[in-house]
Formats: sequence, structure tokens, C-alpha cells
Amino acid sequence: MNSIHFSAPIAFLLLPLVVIPLLRQRADRILYSWIDLLPADPLSQRLSWLVKIISSLIILTLIIGIAQPYSGQQIVTKVGTGAQIVLVFDRSASMRSDFASSYMGGGSHESKSTIARQLLLEFIESRENDFLGMVSFSSSPAYVLPLTQSREAIKAAISGTQTGSKGTTNIAPALSMALDYFANQPLTGSRIIMLVSDGAAKMDTDTQQILKQQFIDRQARLYWIYLRNHHGVHLSDSLNKASQSRTPELFLHQFFQSLDVPYQAYEAENPQMLKDSIAEIDRLENKPLVYQEKTPRHSLSGWIYTLAMLLMTLLIPIRFMEARALSSFNTQLKHAGNR
Repeated sequence: MNSIHFSAPIAFLLLPLVVIPLLRQRADRILYSWIDLLPADPLSQRLSWLVKIISSLIILTLIIGIAQPYSGQQIVTKVGTGAQIVLVFDRSASMRSDFASSYMGGGSHESKSTIARQLLLEFIESRENDFLGMVSFSSSPAYVLPLTQSREAIKAAISGTQTGSKGTTNIAPALSMALDYFANQPLTGSRIIMLVSDGAAKMDTDTQQILKQQFIDRQARLYWIYLRNHHGVHLSDSLNKASQSRTPELFLHQFFQSLDVPYQAYEAENPQMLKDSIAEIDRLENKPLVYQEKTPRHSLSGWIYTLAMLLMTLLIPIRFMEARALSSFNTQLKHAGNR
């Protein structure tokens, strides 16, 4: 239920002023030598009390307006299509290398991180109802942005990854931080970890078990957009002759496949494949999403002052009636005096 609050409640100390019109006697009273000469006039008496009550209401509304009322913040439940997505963006030094081919007619010297940022910005533009958060990482993770629907904040977070890092690729802490984004969030739709990276690092057994349990507890699915180096391994290569120190990507892929959550890897070795990978995720993750949206507080002072103005306009016709009556009475007195 929406509640009413006041920014300046001290204004209610003026409330005693409301009774002044009720106690006030008319300053323009007409004196008579004998009151019994006047006929009964209940209509005038009712109008007199009506004027007093309206005057009191005007003072009351002005005091409420001065107190600056506003409606409290509301939480509105909405239903849309989308997901809760945490982008895990690799900022290691290798992300500054370029693809072998050009990007949409551009030069071949555009780095993988630059192209990835451009496509991610296009991705979020097409998904209005998603909640997106972001973690960047190299040798250690960085908390960039919590889950939000603010497109401006998301764009700024993605653009802020332009500053590269000299560190290595250490994915495990970044994934753990990203999974914690869902810790206090209600499960109302798809939860997605979107990992954008061109490499991996060795991950010990204890770390793997911790991550595996986190994925299960958070009920999050994983997409890995693997930006393969020109001479890098393919995720489809065999592990028979692979070495975890030399080809950690294969072992990371195998670990991701062992998670008890949905997982999909997209191998992108050129800009078009990267674009197709993001488009595929966009197509897959368009399921119903129930979410709650906070509405900001809304000032009610304008409505209160409008009510005060309307009450004031009610006094105008009554005042004209009173003026005509007094004018007629004075004219009669002049005629009587002339006689």
C-alpha cells in the first residue's frame, strides 16, 4: 500500500491557525437599533458558516502543502521477457590482441576487447527487461556493477573496460564473485553467467568444487564466449595429449561440462563468429521474467495547492453575493434619509 510522508512536518505546528476563521467575527457587521426588526435569515447564517469552514480548509491545505507531502517509494511487480545476466569480462593483456580478420569493414587492428564491447552494447540495447551486472577480471576480479535495469549504467560499465590490464587470466575468482550477485535475489527467471574471455588458467580441485557448489546453489547457467587466439586451441580438441599448463582452456571447458547446470560454449575466432554467438544467446534467453521495480517517491504538493486554489474560487461567488446585498441595503438607507 502506498503511504504518504512529509518532507517538512514541522509545518504542522501552524495547525492552530485553522480555527481562526471559525472564531472570527464579521468586521463589516451592520448595527441595528433593535434586532427584532430583522427577519429570520437562515440562508445567510448557513453561508456565513460555509465561508468560515472553507477558509479553515484553505488554511489547512496550505499548511499541508508547506509540509511537502509525497507518496512513498513503491515496489511494483512486472512480467517481461529476459533474464538476470552477469557479464564476466576478461581484461587481461591478451584481450588487446586483434582477430585475424577485419570487423565489418574496419581495420584488422581492432582488439578483441574493443569488438566484444561493441557487440555487448548492441546486445543490451535489444534486451529491455534484463537485469544486468558486471564483473571484470585479469589476475583478480573487480566488482563493476550490481544487477540493474539502468541501461546508462550498463553502457558506462562496459565502456569502462577500455582500460586494459597487464595481469594474467584468472577466471575462478571472477566467476565466484559473479555468482554472489544472485545470493540475495529472488529466483524469478533465468540466471546467466556470460563469460567473455580468450583464455583460462589452471584451477585446482578445491576451487572447482567450490565453484560447482556455487553454480548449483545459485541455479545459474553458464555461457562461455571463447575468443580464440589465432594460434589457440579449439575447445573440440582432444585432451589425450593436452597439458593443463599449456592448454588450460580445454581443461576449463571440461570442468564447465561437469557442472550440474546448463552450459554452452561459443568459440569465436573472428568478429562475425563473436556476433553470431551473442545473437544465439539473445535468442535462447528470452523467457518470461517476473521482476520487481521500485518507483521513486512522487511529490503531492502540487495537488494540495491546486485544491487550495479551488477552495478559494468557491469564496468568490459568495463574496459577490454579500457585496450586492450590502450595496442594496445602503441604497435603501439613503432613500429613507432623503425622505
